[in-house]
Amino acid sequence: MHPLVPIIMALGAILFLIGIIVQAWFGVKRTSVIKLRGKEYKIWQFVAITVGSGVALFMLSVLLPKYMPYEPEKGPQLAQPALSGNLKYELDSILASLNIKNDILLNAIDRFQVEYQAASQKGDKNTMDLLALEIAYRIRTELQNLGHAESRIERDVEGILGILKQPAKPGDGK
Repeated sequence: MHPLVPIIMALGAILFLIGIIVQAWFGVKRTSVIKLRGKEYKIWQFVAITVGSGVALFMLSVLLPKYMPYEPEKGPQLAQPALSGNLKYELDSILASLNIKNDILLNAIDRFQVEYQAASQKGDKNTMDLLALEIAYRIRTELQNLGHAESRIERDVEGILGILKQPAKPGDGK
């Protein structure tokens, strides 16, 4: 979400509510003119301006992300999964031998490596276990969909997980 959206939305909501409250307050008092900064406004003008401005700001906050997309800067450590050249080659050869080359699963493996490395650095064992279960399920499901033998699937999944869980070595990701 664009960082300006909540600010613009809050200003719009405040102006809208001010217009409604002024209409209710001065409507009860049967006042038809408001004096603001030495200038006189009729109630309907003031309410129309504040409510209209509030609605316009609210709509601007809704349309802002569409016309001005915002992408926060990503940290350098999340840019690329860090597997050594040998492990990367081994993983690619295992995936190729199993005929797992669809982009969805490869993106999930890359995301797993990044998130698993971050959880490992934090020492978050629960997150690491959940990530391992998720990627194992995805790989197992893909192998089952490809018609691999049930007796080999578990061994293949464990082999891939063994490679993916290898600790990253700085300067080794070639």
